[in-house]
Amino acid sequence: MSLAHKDDYFETPDWLFNNIVNETGLEFDLDMCASEENTKCLNYINEETDALKFSGDNKVIFCNPPRSKNGKFVNKVYETWEGHNTQFVMLLCWNDLGNKYGEKLIPHILNGSIEVHNLGKIKFNKNGIESEFVSRLTYFWAWFKIK
Repeated sequence: MSLAHKDDYFETPDWLFNNIVNETGLEFDLDMCASEENTKCLNYINEETDALKFSGDNKVIFCNPPRSKNGKFVNKVYETWEGHNTQFVMLLCWNDLGNKYGEKLIPHILNGSIEVHNLGKIKFNKNGIESEFVSRLTYFWAWFKIK
């Protein structure tokens, strides 16, 4: 594991999740990358269950992926969104769009089928407690809308 991913798990702060719910009006069925302690939804997939094997048919899913697996999760969310008409909201770093896995999102962002909302640098939680430091990267949330 590289030093950049020494700490791979950043919990979504309640204020951020609540803001997403208020902005989108969505009722989430599933938290795709969570634990019993930090899930934002009644139903969740933990690391042992492996969200990368999940099909996600016709659900509304929230995803804050482990940073070292952003590429795998972008690919999984994109594939599930395209193939199963599944609606997602996903937290991403702006620099993800410059990576090979993120480039495929750009045409959809430009045509409005994926809506983005800038967050800038934010304070994530760790073990339910807000970090004293802001993120070193700038973030946004992406809404993969149903077609």
